[in-house]
Amino acid sequence: MRTIMCNALKERIRRKELYVVLVIGVLMILFCGSDSATITINGEPLVGFRNMFRVMHVLIHVVGCILAVILSMNTIPREYERRSSHLVWVRGISQPVYHGGLAAANLAAAAIAVGFLYGVLAGYAVIKGYAAYVPKMIPAYLIVVVSISLISLWASVLSICLPAAVTGILAAGFAVVGILHGFLELLKSTVGGGSGTCMAFLLRLIPDLNGLQTQAYHLIVGETVDVHLLWTALFVLWVLSIGLFVLKRKEA
Repeated sequence: MRTIMCNALKERIRRKELYVVLVIGVLMILFCGSDSATITINGEPLVGFRNMFRVMHVLIHVVGCILAVILSMNTIPREYERRSSHLVWVRGISQPVYHGGLAAANLAAAAIAVGFLYGVLAGYAVIKGYAAYVPKMIPAYLIVVVSISLISLWASVLSICLPAAVTGILAAGFAVVGILHGFLELLKSTVGGGSGTCMAFLLRLIPDLNGLQTQAYHLIVGETVDVHLLWTALFVLWVLSIGLFVLKRKEA
């Protein structure tokens, strides 16, 4: 699996989509950190360091989620389209190991990109005189990676049996619901009937990705962290990983 992961990771790193999204993310972070940024909420400017830091942290999480969808939605179908999978089977490598290696490469590529953005954020904190935040950004980064891993693994598992386009839609929907989890919780109480029931069902199935991002931010700034959200996310991650062992492709 390690060899498959390393080879697949090298291919992900060469993809143009990774760098395009990454550059956009860096530019957005730099814009927020510039003195000319005029972001406001309810007419009040967000000029304080902690406000801007939080906005940047949210942006990093969103960019990571987008990358997780883009990098993972067509990885496994593309590998089978090359008609070279028989070279894997003749070496006695099973489908779960093969798919697991490819999924791990997807996750690692997104995690590396987010790590780079975290480095930019750490530099901003140091420049503003908050170097004490930097050590706490390491465990916070791992929490964000858990959130991104949920999307990446979901997309990777779906791509075993579904076309890339369908996988992309379902993975993007997973990401949107997870990122807007708190807002949808509030909206659910105002929506009745079948729509409200469906929304409640989705919110029960999909972890609160924005909540994980928020806990990472709380860890950095020294506020209380809700570990229940993290344990729930890790459990869902384990459940999703079972799909790598259960789902098979007929082409193999």
